[in-house]
Amino acid sequence: MDAASAQIPAIRVTGFMQALAGGLGLAILVILGWMALTQPPPPEPAMQIAAGSWNARVQEHMRVLGASPRSIATEGNAQARTYLLSELRAMGLAPTVQRATVRKSVVYYFGAIHNTVGVVHNVVARIPGSAPDASRRPALLLTAHYDSGNAVRDTARGAATMAALLETARSLRAAPPANDVVLLFADGHHVGALGAKGFVEQHPLAANVGLALKFDPAGDAGLRMLETSGAGGAALAGWMRAAPELRGSSLETTLARMLNDAPHVGPLAALDTPVLLFAGGENDPRQLGDAMLRLAQTYGDTPLERGAQTAAAYFSLPIVGLVQHPAWLTWAPTILSCLMLGFAWRRLFGADGATEAAQGVFGVCFLLLVVRVGSWTWREEIAAAGLAGEHRLPLVVMIVAACVFVAGLYLFRRSVGAAAMVLGALAWPALALLLVVFFLPGAAYVLAWPLAAALAAFLALQSRWGGRQAFALRLLVLVAGLAPAAALFPPALRDAWLLLAPHHMYLPPMLMALPMLCFASLLLVLSLAPAVAAVLALLAASCFALPGQAAPRAALPPASDGLERLVYYKDANTWRSYWLLPEQPLDDWRRQLFPGRRPTIFVEVFGWNSPRQWYAEAPRDDAVAFPECFALLNTVGKVRRATFTVRSKNRAPHIELRMSGAKALRSRLDGMPLTSKEAPWLLSLYGMEDRVLHFEIESAPDEIFAITVQERMPGVPQHLLPSRDEGAPYLREQSGMTMSTDILRFY
Repeated sequence: MDAASAQIPAIRVTGFMQALAGGLGLAILVILGWMALTQPPPPEPAMQIAAGSWNARVQEHMRVLGASPRSIATEGNAQARTYLLSELRAMGLAPTVQRATVRKSVVYYFGAIHNTVGVVHNVVARIPGSAPDASRRPALLLTAHYDSGNAVRDTARGAATMAALLETARSLRAAPPANDVVLLFADGHHVGALGAKGFVEQHPLAANVGLALKFDPAGDAGLRMLETSGAGGAALAGWMRAAPELRGSSLETTLARMLNDAPHVGPLAALDTPVLLFAGGENDPRQLGDAMLRLAQTYGDTPLERGAQTAAAYFSLPIVGLVQHPAWLTWAPTILSCLMLGFAWRRLFGADGATEAAQGVFGVCFLLLVVRVGSWTWREEIAAAGLAGEHRLPLVVMIVAACVFVAGLYLFRRSVGAAAMVLGALAWPALALLLVVFFLPGAAYVLAWPLAAALAAFLALQSRWGGRQAFALRLLVLVAGLAPAAALFPPALRDAWLLLAPHHMYLPPMLMALPMLCFASLLLVLSLAPAVAAVLALLAASCFALPGQAAPRAALPPASDGLERLVYYKDANTWRSYWLLPEQPLDDWRRQLFPGRRPTIFVEVFGWNSPRQWYAEAPRDDAVAFPECFALLNTVGKVRRATFTVRSKNRAPHIELRMSGAKALRSRLDGMPLTSKEAPWLLSLYGMEDRVLHFEIESAPDEIFAITVQERMPGVPQHLLPSRDEGAPYLREQSGMTMSTDILRFY
């Protein structure tokens, strides 16, 4: 036989084709995850918002409202309130000022009771609905706070949200929806949401609210739905119709409730009606205003009902968009997953499979520990990256950890087997799911649906039917089983990172990623090792192409080069005045305030437990008065009973009182009970002006104590400061703080 007639041997391409198909399947999962991270673009703004006149009015609102700090009971607060009233009246509305005295009590972890009492001034207006029976329908509440923090750098925050709400009111006034709309510009938000609490507890319109939309300027990101209270499917449906581009999930709501500094629904939860909190959006007032108007119009035309609704889980899916279902429904995939896990273990290993089961479970546990320990070595760098808005390092650590974990799975498969590794890996998210569904039901969807889908795919592939199918169909089953994980895990990790990392809570997102890694074990069922290796190599290489950081944060007004923390302290106990400044480097001008000094503990006034700080004696300013304090009664019987009065001659917006040397058994303010059990005693007062306040405090008879009264006023006496050259830092009029203090002692 000559060479020409010899048969050419067949080329086997099965392995190559399987690797190619496997790579395509993994690529589909990666694309699905990428789509889950993208947000739909916002629609074109409404005609009235796209007009230049709308933007001009908003800019004017922001200029006036952001001119000075608006902290409660200050002149800036009153000016902002006057402006809001004038603008609402110009629209043809009849706004009112709700003046209310509100009390809030907080118990600290060490047992101290901190009471806050403030006089708030809420601006409230009502837009009549167009429906004939609008007066009998529950109303829609739109609310934002108009007060700010004390610092000058806080002046601009919240101005865009108030401006957008003013213009939303203008549009609703021109074309009223079916329901009445109540507008609430709340005061006292930064001192415990006192304004919202006063509205809920004391305003007559609160009893007729059928749904509330709260807008908070917190954060530098775009507008998003951050938290809900008493909101079920009916309430969430309006958000999903009106503004589907606004991201949000019940996982984010669950995480936000763990943070003290994050925006919260707060006292509005006591309205016994659905409340939706939208946060952010200050960077783009036009998008903020358009979304606010669409939400108001949609809910304004929707029949509302009083009463909280059954909680719902809600999240976004690629292509589908926003999805919601009753929170209790996550019990169905949870129970189903546990049954499938037990059935698969019994079917594959029987009664004698304890060894394989233990090897799989503890093998995965070892890999998780390796990944966790490796991530822990970067904890400080990850924390710094989260605070700086830098996302490259966390992404690199997560990608490298995932690559190490998947490579370890393939190594363990050689000795234990694929089935034991898969079930051992999925047992860990099943255990986590049981805990989450009990304690955090709103976040359970993140694990419930992916786990049920993964176990269903595993059982299908291990069944007789799965063994008879072609590789392509088995690969399709695998992709379908991992699709829920690819769609839900990336946005869950993103939201957890963006919400928690700025609060120094960078470990929870990393811990969330650990059970999510276990789903990669499903890749062991098919012969995809070459494709997996290629994808891991691409992921590792992509670390070099990741963006350096997220979108730039909004620029805040300068903090006066640290001088906002300067304090003029007038102390009646020593009959002297002082300059105080937290420990920091000093320039030439600051050294004139603290000549020849070093940061130290100011024992004479603040005691040995006070922080180190710069301090120096300052000229006395007789225009700053000491608190007017009189001890009226000090009797000792079964208890020590002390009665005294306090009045602020300075009309200080903020007064702090602290009891030292003993614990209060009971206390009253103007006859109103403050505390009724033994505990350390703290009290914050706002807006008391020059009222004479009567206090009664009881303590154990053998204890003596002191009451420190401290008045706090924005700004410092600038005429007492050293002269400033051209290069000296600029000190705004209301920068810094003036404190005036006295002490009452009861022996």
